[in-house]
Amino acid sequence: MGALQHSIQKKQHRERSQVQERSRFGFLEKHKDYVKRAQDYHKKEKTLKVLKSKAKERNPDEFYYGMNSKRVDEDGLLVTSRHGASEDDGVLTMDQVKLLKTQDSNYVRTMRLVEKRKAEKKREQVLFNGTGKHTVFVEDAESLESFSPEEYFKTSSEMLGRRSNRLREEQLVGDLNLDKAEYSESLRKKKVKKLRAITKHMERESQLAGVEQRMNMQREVMKSGSKKKIEVGEGASKRVVYKWKKQRKR
Repeated sequence: MGALQHSIQKKQHRERSQVQERSRFGFLEKHKDYVKRAQDYHKKEKTLKVLKSKAKERNPDEFYYGMNSKRVDEDGLLVTSRHGASEDDGVLTMDQVKLLKTQDSNYVRTMRLVEKRKAEKKREQVLFNGTGKHTVFVEDAESLESFSPEEYFKTSSEMLGRRSNRLREEQLVGDLNLDKAEYSESLRKKKVKKLRAITKHMERESQLAGVEQRMNMQREVMKSGSKKKIEVGEGASKRVVYKWKKQRKR
């Protein structure tokens, strides 16, 4: 019997909406709506209570430097001033904007020169080749005939052609336990790594040069004078240039 009563369909008790005769009173509030409204009301009530206690216990002699750049407007909202209490808020003047753009351009130029110097320094390290000849003097003709460059320089025949970074036998197969092929591969990997670093510095320098050029152009456009905007090039190489009207100078 207990299982049967759960199988029989029962009448669904639904919450009614606002009747048409009372539609002028608006939405018919349910219990869940009242709970949300009550929670919001008590939350605001607690906030106001805390603010009133802070205002009551406030020290009139209290001061901190943030007060110099903050004020309360007519609506009671806290407004932060960019210029401080001595000046009114407003847009920057044209001279101030030009000065800021000049400082930005100088910073970009400095960073571009730093990248350029790094690339030049690493390029000199990678592409360094020794110059000159190594002359060895012997006592007589017999010593000249029996002279062995490998034995004299204590290196292998593959290293004789190097004018710089000529390693000895103990450095190749002694303490380092590296054969000639492994050492050559290690040098090649180090050189490739340095070349990649040089490429990154050159790309960075090129990007900064483009940024510097655009910033200088913006600063020049802000100056007075009759000028005309011209588009040069097509496709990806299309760019905008400005042409100023010729003006006679006294």
